Amino acid sequence: MRRLRQESGTVLLLVLVVVTLLTALIGDFAFSTLVDLRMTETFRDRTKAYYLAKGGVRFGRMMLQEDDNDYDDRNETWAQAIIGYEVGDGVVSITIEDHDGRLNLNRLVTSQGNTDVVIKERLLRLFEVLEINDGAELTAALIDWLDPDSDPEDLGAESDYYQGLAAPYPAKNGPFDELQELLQVRGFTPERLKLLKPHVTIWGDQKVNVNTASRELLLALADEMESEAAEAIVSARQEEPLTGIRQLKELPELEQSYGFIFRYLKVTSSSYRVTAWAEAGSGISNLTADIEKDGNQILYFKVD
Repeated sequence: MRRLRQESGTVLLLVLVVVTLLTALIGDFAFSTLVDLRMTETFRDRTKAYYLAKGGVRFGRMMLQEDDNDYDDRNETWAQAIIGYEVGDGVVSITIEDHDGRLNLNRLVTSQGNTDVVIKERLLRLFEVLEINDGAELTAALIDWLDPDSDPEDLGAESDYYQGLAAPYPAKNGPFDELQELLQVRGFTPERLKLLKPHVTIWGDQKVNVNTASRELLLALADEMESEAAEAIVSARQEEPLTGIRQLKELPELEQSYGFIFRYLKVTSSSYRVTAWAEAGSGISNLTADIEKDGNQILYFKVD
């Protein structure tokens, strides 16, 4: 009888152990299932957000193609940001910026590897207008970063300098793919990049769109440009976009400077940046596309 009781106790203990193990296994399985479910939902939401943002980029390109106004102005349809537009169970925001109202830093060095003196002088003046004191050193470092050779400019920096840093890397010796790369160039800090961003780009041709250029960039166009001349341009285009460069000649304030700047200006743009941000559930996506309006070409596409 005593032996039977011992056996019964052993069986009960085994049952308790098995039940405990099963409970732990079921709990672990339930947790794994919940994690898998959350991961699936996150992937689903991210995918939704990505395609919403991609649709936003496509819509931005359509807006640019449908814009039949020959003279770009900040009041045009493409320049009006779309913020928080609801699409299904998500939202999308779209902004479009004009590249041609800015100074193209990639044009500082020509395709033959030579320095473009006009762009160089314009950049030096822009640094001065923005009260960035070491503009000569920054410009030289930019030229060395862009040109194909390994011979440093006076005050410049080639790969020897960058390879000596705590986290070494070579000079690119080629054009920028995105403006953020400026932070890799000697002397450029996040604060300076923030100052420069409204006035510079890495797309577009040598000419600047006078209808969308900043006052600071207008001042940097030529040594002969006075603040009164830049203000006169801003005031004139606010009343009505300029439809021809010769209209500047009619402004009394540009009597001295018109002959020095007219050949480097235009009144239309062809390069733009479309940025689309989308959110769906817990998923967020941000896409950037640099667009050449003529031919509706994508020059650069980035997923953040």
